[in-house]
Amino acid sequence: LDVRPSDSCTLSYVCTLQVSYRIPALVNLNDDQTFLALAEKRKTLSDTNAEVLVMRRGTLKDAKTQDVEWVSGHQLLSSACLPNHCSMNPCPVYERESKTLFLFFVCVPTRVLDLTADVIGEQMKEWAHLRLIIPAYVYRYTGKPDCTSRCCLSFCCFTSFALAFCSDDQRITWKVGNQMDVESCECQMAEIIDEEGKSTLYCNARTRLGYRSEALSYNSGEDFGTVLSPNKLIETGNGCLGSVLSFLEQSNPTKTWLLYSYPSNPKNRVDLGLYLN
Repeated sequence: LDVRPSDSCTLSYVCTLQVSYRIPALVNLNDDQTFLALAEKRKTLSDTNAEVLVMRRGTLKDAKTQDVEWVSGHQLLSSACLPNHCSMNPCPVYERESKTLFLFFVCVPTRVLDLTADVIGEQMKEWAHLRLIIPAYVYRYTGKPDCTSRCCLSFCCFTSFALAFCSDDQRITWKVGNQMDVESCECQMAEIIDEEGKSTLYCNARTRLGYRSEALSYNSGEDFGTVLSPNKLIETGNGCLGSVLSFLEQSNPTKTWLLYSYPSNPKNRVDLGLYLN
């Protein structure tokens, strides 16, 4: 392919303006074997050009092969936005007892959208009571008390710490858990059930330290008092949002597996790695 300098500039310009879909999220509604996939729709590849959140529905067609059939096209979540704001970081959460699907997302200020009637419907079977847990993080000033530098405007003097919002009454009231003791930014959490049926909450978080922060909570997210040894999971470049989920093995006694996916390249967001533990 013979590409002249002028052509190279044109190709670069076209790629820059390419519509992209980033920051995917997936939720499974076991009651009717429905999967919902959400993502940011962006005008370009840049984080600053997030436009609207989109959603696509899928249905489990074969439980044996785990084949999912996805509808063509996607639905624009036009109500999940504010004028002159970017809707970003979709986080769907399904509260089983009340059969309610929430969508948490960043839209300064942060909003919560109830999608129950739109995507689930009214006929759902009963589920056991569970604690609803929402992963989050906050920034805390960790610079010098007398710092007057402009660096504060770029968060150089601030450090992020992960925590969890918890609800035991189907989201009527909420409790804010304690912050982790180590730097921890964008995070995901998954439940581990041991052979005796005891629950432990695992948190995996982004950092600027070159490795991921991992911690365990033995009180359902009220605090993460056990910080795991660092340097086991590398961080890529300036960091990236990882994905972690848990699933039960059909065995006796029941065993929980953790599946973690993240770029395995220490410098760039390439070479996707899958880790099973």
